[in-house]
Amino acid sequence: MKKLLGIIVLGLLLSGNAYAIKDKDFYISCSAKGYSKFGFIAGSKQAKTIIDEYKITIGKGDVLQGDRWPKIIQLVNTNADQKKVMIFREPFDKTISYSDKILSIGTVSSNEEIEFYQQAQISLISGTYTIKYKDKFLDNEKDTSEYSGTGKCSGLVPVLSYLENGSTNSTSSSGTAFFISNKGYLLTNNHVVKGCSLSKITYFNKEYDAKLIATDKTLDLALLKVKIKPKSYFSFSKDEPKKLQKIYVAGYPLGKGLSDDLKITTGIISALKGFEDNSNEIQVDAAINPGNSGGPIVNENGELVAIAVSGITKAQNINFGIKSSAAANFLKSNKVKPNKSLMSFSSDTDDLLEILEEATVYTFCN
Repeated sequence: MKKLLGIIVLGLLLSGNAYAIKDKDFYISCSAKGYSKFGFIAGSKQAKTIIDEYKITIGKGDVLQGDRWPKIIQLVNTNADQKKVMIFREPFDKTISYSDKILSIGTVSSNEEIEFYQQAQISLISGTYTIKYKDKFLDNEKDTSEYSGTGKCSGLVPVLSYLENGSTNSTSSSGTAFFISNKGYLLTNNHVVKGCSLSKITYFNKEYDAKLIATDKTLDLALLKVKIKPKSYFSFSKDEPKKLQKIYVAGYPLGKGLSDDLKITTGIISALKGFEDNSNEIQVDAAINPGNSGGPIVNENGELVAIAVSGITKAQNINFGIKSSAAANFLKSNKVKPNKSLMSFSSDTDDLLEILEEATVYTFCN
């Protein structure tokens, strides 16, 4: 019998500052419409809809590599052994990691007669469901049946909320935002404000209501505005990002549960593309944790290079930021002119710290 293939789940969208502290069960239903293909009938295809049901158990993971509160997800396909189906789904009960809000399941197994292959991917953000099943008789490789399809999953909202916030209240969220003009405009991630009826920011120990002006779900950006004039704001770097370029990340990892002081990490730009060759992102090795989402990534002059958005949980120092050029286009499309630096100049650490402290804020909604 072939051994189970490893589970690959990449990325972690870093919005919440809370976490699940005990096991909790959820049930979701996913339907996919696609095509079946039978090897013993040359060229035969037919439309078919398959419905899968999953039990998702979310619990607290082990302490590994300094990750104090990792989450684990256990997936069980509760209807795998249902009768009268053209494609047999191998039952599974697996613990997988959570990252990029995409659950990826892949297995290969066999009994004495048939080899089974299945691969499924559930996006907790869009609810998209993609699956592929295949089985074949070991004594006749031409006697195969396959199914591939795409569809949607229902019942994911409480799952996503619990992963981010430790509760099923979908409006509980927190992250980081930053000023990009003296007119009170701020940038953050869309997933930080998603589901919020009213966002707020904390700026120098005072709370202010933040109006949501625009969002871009693809880029994962959101534009907010508050009725204050900030002490500082970030200008956009006129230079393209470069590998080995030194950068700084500011934000509120784990929200204010750790402390209400702004945290700053440093590192370099590791790659000029993000996850799955996303050319709107860069990869950095600076530490980024839940709560950093929407925070500024700046160069040594305090100019905006990117916006913190995600990372990979089971790998060290692989994190991603949305390029400032992509953010600038987002602002222009919403009639907000990004402030670009006309020239680069060296800034000492005191000046850099001052702009980070005066232009970066904690954002949340209840």
